[in-house]
Amino acid sequence: MKLSQLLSAIGVSCPLEAEVTALICDSREVVPGALFVAMEGANNDGRAHIPEALERGVAAVVCRPPLPESVPGASVDDPRAALALLAAEFYCHPEKALTLIAVTGTKGKTTTAHMLRDILAAAGYKTGMIGTLGAYIGLEKLSDTRNTTPEPIALRRTLQQMTDAGCTHVVMEVSSQAMKLKRVHGLTFAAGLFLNLSPDHIGGAEHADFEEYRACKAAMFRQCKIAVGNADDPNWPAMAAQVPKGAPVSTFGFGEHADVRARAVTPDPDRPLSSLLTVENVNTYSIPLPGTFNAADALAAAALSRTLGIPDSSIRAGLSRVCVPGRAQVVPAPAPFTVIIDYAHNGASFDAILSALAEHHPKRILTVFGAGGDRPKLRRTEMARSAARWADYAVLTADNPRSERVEGICADIAAALGDLPHEIIPDRREAIFRALSLAGTGDVVALLGKGHEEYIEENSVRHPFSERAVVEEFFRVRR
Repeated sequence: MKLSQLLSAIGVSCPLEAEVTALICDSREVVPGALFVAMEGANNDGRAHIPEALERGVAAVVCRPPLPESVPGASVDDPRAALALLAAEFYCHPEKALTLIAVTGTKGKTTTAHMLRDILAAAGYKTGMIGTLGAYIGLEKLSDTRNTTPEPIALRRTLQQMTDAGCTHVVMEVSSQAMKLKRVHGLTFAAGLFLNLSPDHIGGAEHADFEEYRACKAAMFRQCKIAVGNADDPNWPAMAAQVPKGAPVSTFGFGEHADVRARAVTPDPDRPLSSLLTVENVNTYSIPLPGTFNAADALAAAALSRTLGIPDSSIRAGLSRVCVPGRAQVVPAPAPFTVIIDYAHNGASFDAILSALAEHHPKRILTVFGAGGDRPKLRRTEMARSAARWADYAVLTADNPRSERVEGICADIAAALGDLPHEIIPDRREAIFRALSLAGTGDVVALLGKGHEEYIEENSVRHPFSERAVVEEFFRVRR
């Protein structure tokens, strides 16, 4: 693409007709002929890397003023916003051929995105999905994602791949950081969905306080043609206030004032660890996930699907077969007990998954969990208290110890378990084997904390580790 055409996307007139071979924002990835956008990061300023980029043969530079003398390119007040517009131009605006659906909230984005993907597929649409677990076309994984919402270059490149593959719809998890860092700047969403908001991602390089966190979430709705929100969440009015004038707004929830209202959530007697969601005393959906929190995500997905005109039969079919890796995921096992893997890694998520399992009245709940190192110790206490409230036995083990000793982390957890029977086995594989060997008829073994992650991080090194593979190994060895 000609440099003049590319820079015109940010309102810069350029007489140079140099051919731009790549769009880059990391000087380490510069190739000859690239356009380098120098941005400010959490720990450094991209301007400091301009000399390195020039040595590597960049065609031009975009940066904050002043642009170094004799360097082709442009100076802009907001390089992040410029990068998003440049990426859209470089990849020929793939979003124009797509119906983009944005999902935001503190909890439940990944599960809800999977539900929407499956509903749209049931309705006959070839659908892409971008989020925490990666980028997918249908059920096929296209790539991993370094962030829940990718940076503009990776995002537009992924959207182009989805367009080329024939996708008509894309479901995206949009994080507060994505809004703060303008990763989705310039995109228009056909519909935006708000799930919930609670204090999180506050401090460090993320958000200064809850008010900033909420404002970043709310900003997404300025880019939405339709907005659907959780009427039960007190933060929904702040989101709705940002919706463009005249854009349709509707709500879902369990309360009287919701437009799409859930009447009941009960265990499905015909499917283990599944739920029945009754909406408006008319429609009942079977969801292969336990608990009210998963039913709430299904309610959100159903409400948004209705605004898009998706038939109820497709909503029912999509919800009935949803499977989210690492989220209340049942691992098939030749045993009279059930094994699940879940990403729960704080007190609130422990309460959610363990209380949901308890609703199905297992004989016992056996838990295997640890806690992340170099994280607030209060999180360990809260997880332990939740386990003590709902579980019958705990095997404490490694999660991602990072720079801490596993034994020290487990000791902190054990100190808050009270009278809950437990043991400490630092090696996670051995801990899982131990829990499975203790399980009997009617029990549930809950492997908590790792979820979709397939590694254990220790001293800045990620060692490959798959809980699913460990479970399969256990039953293979036991045969």
